[in-house]
Amino acid sequence: MSLLSYRLDESHLVVELSEVVDLDNGPAIEQELLALLPCCGPATVIVDVHTPLLTPQALGVLLRVRSEAEQRAVSIAVVARHETTREVLSAAALNRVLSVAFSLQGAELRGRRCRPGADAPRGRRLRERLERRIAPSDPAPRPARAVGPYADTSLPRFPRILRKR
Repeated sequence: MSLLSYRLDESHLVVELSEVVDLDNGPAIEQELLALLPCCGPATVIVDVHTPLLTPQALGVLLRVRSEAEQRAVSIAVVARHETTREVLSAAALNRVLSVAFSLQGAELRGRRCRPGADAPRGRRLRERLERRIAPSDPAPRPARAVGPYADTSLPRFPRILRKR
């Protein structure tokens, strides 16, 4: 079995996954994906899932390949073209972990943004801005006051409304 792969540009490799991943072919697909990972350099591997059926074995393969890719400083993005595939990834809470996109162009953009080290200056600026906003001399916010017949035994139901006082 061989996976179809091609390059979009210098830093994007697309691997098409057109078969259902099961117990029989899962290890072979994983080995092939691992063999396609570049050994070094900033690159993105986009796994283009053409099958609407995404099995637990396929999720395991994608997560193991992502783990190995992180060690090689390569980002992984997944194109989920079918709605059922997107639903499975969403139900497994893997949308952000696997950088799921609806199209190849979306995965390319996610790969650029999610490349390890690409957003380091932005993260540093955000952290500095938050540190300036939260100064140690600022007084602690007042706790919300409980209102109602069970005020001394329960928390208020709508704390945001009560905080405005």
